[in-house]
Amino acid sequence: MRLEMGTFPVTDIAFGRTTRYDAGRLTVDRDAVLAAVRQDSRIASAELEIARPGESARIWPVRDVIEPRIKVEGVGVCYPGICGREIATVGEGRTHRLAGMGVVEVSSVNWHDAGGDFVETYLDMSGPYGEMYPYQKLVNLCLVVEPDSTLNEEVKNYAVHKAALTVSDQLGEAVRSLTPPEREVFELTPVDPSLPRVVYIWCVHSPQAMSGSPTAFCTATYGLTQLTPPWYLHPNEILDGALTGPYRTAFAMSWTVANNPLFLDLYRRHGRDWNFLGVISLRTEWTTQTEKQLMANQTAKLAKQLGAQGAVVTWDAGGNEFIEVVRSIQACERLGIKTVFLTSEDDATDGAPTMLEPLPEADAIVSTSFFKNVTLAVPEAPAVSRVIGLPTKIVRRGSTIGLHGGVDGATLPTSGPLPPPWRYDDHYGFGSLSCRE
Repeated sequence: MRLEMGTFPVTDIAFGRTTRYDAGRLTVDRDAVLAAVRQDSRIASAELEIARPGESARIWPVRDVIEPRIKVEGVGVCYPGICGREIATVGEGRTHRLAGMGVVEVSSVNWHDAGGDFVETYLDMSGPYGEMYPYQKLVNLCLVVEPDSTLNEEVKNYAVHKAALTVSDQLGEAVRSLTPPEREVFELTPVDPSLPRVVYIWCVHSPQAMSGSPTAFCTATYGLTQLTPPWYLHPNEILDGALTGPYRTAFAMSWTVANNPLFLDLYRRHGRDWNFLGVISLRTEWTTQTEKQLMANQTAKLAKQLGAQGAVVTWDAGGNEFIEVVRSIQACERLGIKTVFLTSEDDATDGAPTMLEPLPEADAIVSTSFFKNVTLAVPEAPAVSRVIGLPTKIVRRGSTIGLHGGVDGATLPTSGPLPPPWRYDDHYGFGSLSCRE
């Protein structure tokens, strides 16, 4: 597969009479874009607002951030399969992207109706909390959207995310026929056979066990979110959005998947430092130990069949999903595949291990810091001048200890000081926080 990526840097966004791109400035026809969104009869309300870096603005509730990408040459569409989009295999031809910006999906719709997995993320465009995440540096076009309240949760999720993808597509059309100022070719070309062969094992959460539904909304592979055996994906498929967010934390978004610095570094150093074999995508949160071990064994087997000598492993969730992740590392090591694991850590309360199952085979670990904001002693986010989205926020789990004792369950004004969401969880190394033994 050969994919040419054309990049159009966005330095500012403004509303105007037509949607067009000119030398870094993206003009958006708000009425036309919203008309496209409102063509879906399931949408009850939709508005667009702009949030710029450094602005005293807070966006809440944030479900996803999407980088607009559009197929210019080759089959399929970017972000395929999800919300009924075309399912053709992507990764070839030419794709254009609007870099330096995000389409922010802002809605009260929860991930599913099983409870426990609340939408908790808000984004600040200034201040110390906002600086912890890459989105503060983006010019963000926020779609504040609500569906028909009589619909069930899965239909609401479908309608709301489809609306955000519709906005992304509308913006992408503005650069379809333009010549990109930046171009990069991605291809797994033949390399020196003496280079080490490396695979990326990319573990992503499935909500199926918790929600009881194989079609619950979450990070999707060609639109599928259910528990499935491990997939092999050509890295170009990732670049075209075959694996896309979001789920639960600020680092599990479509934008962070598409701009994963670890993945991009592995790919760009193909042929120079190693032979990059591609991506194995492993779904997590299987329900029994037997299933977890089976997935670990199959993941390691697939890596071995690809000829991997080394593997880099990441994951995007927490709790029992760690078992199939660390068991995959163990299974790889036992087959002679050396592994490096990038992960956040839990706090070592009362001498407990910072990882759920510390196995001796997992002996090369890069820590991205503790995953709890309370453990990190992240201060409250200060009051802001402007709120994009809902005027109040319920403070959920994780705020009953440490800095925010007694606040859990309270309803606070979104514009005022807020405790940060309970999870930090830098899955892919975007930030500079770390832990050292």
